[in-house]
Amino acid sequence: MPSPLFVGIDVSSQDNVVCCLTLQEEKRPLCRFSVANNRPGILEFQDRIVSLVHKHGFDQVLFGLEHTGCYSTHVAMYLQHHLSFDCPETKVYVFNPSLIRDFKKSHYLDAPKNDRVDAWFIASKLRSGHLPHPFTLNEPLLALQRLTRARLHLVRELTRNSNILMTNLYLKFSDYTVGPFSNKLSATSLAVMEEFDSAEEIANISLDQLVEFLVERGKNRFDDPAQVAKALQKAARSSYRLPQSMADSVNLAMASLIRVIRTLQEQIKSLNKAIEDHLATIPQTLDTVPGIGPIFAAGILAEIGDINQFKNHRQLAKFAGLAWTEHQSGNFTAAQSRLILSGNRYLRYYLMEAANSVRVHDPVFARYYAQKLAEPKTFATKRALALTARKLVRLVDSLLRTNRIYKPEGGV
Repeated sequence: MPSPLFVGIDVSSQDNVVCCLTLQEEKRPLCRFSVANNRPGILEFQDRIVSLVHKHGFDQVLFGLEHTGCYSTHVAMYLQHHLSFDCPETKVYVFNPSLIRDFKKSHYLDAPKNDRVDAWFIASKLRSGHLPHPFTLNEPLLALQRLTRARLHLVRELTRNSNILMTNLYLKFSDYTVGPFSNKLSATSLAVMEEFDSAEEIANISLDQLVEFLVERGKNRFDDPAQVAKALQKAARSSYRLPQSMADSVNLAMASLIRVIRTLQEQIKSLNKAIEDHLATIPQTLDTVPGIGPIFAAGILAEIGDINQFKNHRQLAKFAGLAWTEHQSGNFTAAQSRLILSGNRYLRYYLMEAANSVRVHDPVFARYYAQKLAEPKTFATKRALALTARKLVRLVDSLLRTNRIYKPEGGV
């Protein structure tokens, strides 16, 4: 029978608090110590564990730690890939913090919250069994994840700044939304906002001058620039007029926001190129699904990592937060239920965005989305998209396991 050592590590930005347990239910842990959360600290940790292995003859060491963002990344990578413990078998488990929290509640409702106690519960969870898939290091996917998460951050910042810009734009040019620009953040649209101080100025400028401006800033991409200019002037004439005392402040605020938006657009474009180049080095077939381009494929792939850590598509959906709570008691079952609050928010974002694109390009998903949208339910649009994303999870799970090319009419 193997003699295992269970090592729980409570990770923080400065220190790693360690608790070592054995199979025997002893009152005191075999060993407790703390090391710095840096390279010298992790090497000291290695020496301490090797000493225990030699002294007690352990033939298996199980390491456990909570996923604490960037602080746990180096520890997990070093444990799994860079360190040696003179032991025949070592495994590393990175737990969702909610799993350890629930495990603690199931044993001690009034357990204190401190690093020493948390390390003991992590080691105790290792000893109790029912463990997730061991941590595996996939450097290309981890590198891709840095890019896709950075992109998502910039996209959300772009949305935030764009919303603020639109509130100021309404004050300056209230009917701009009914103007000729479908994309209010296009280069030409931003130039119009920036170059003209008021809607009245656009209404009073000669049509020829406005056409010349649109041709220059639009780089001659408009099929009928005169028609665009007329629509813009029509919107300007029907807009409210802003007092000059406010106009200067609004224009200054908009100019600042436009500079930020242009910078964000440029950086997102740069990240998109880096993501596409990086994804090209990773074998995958997700981008064979109509509507899933390299960006969505990379975002999904980077967050899932090794598909074998999930038993089936249901477990993957729960990891993504695309599972629903159940409310049932006796003969009563709630007609409506909510999405679970847990899950990987990055994966959920990329799956939802991909589903919204796939349902436009793929007939199988288009029919499914239309069917769910037609059902008389509250929040029909959001519900239909979430269910379509859940359907997409099953397809993603299958493609990652088989590495096959998607056939649109083949079903999922």
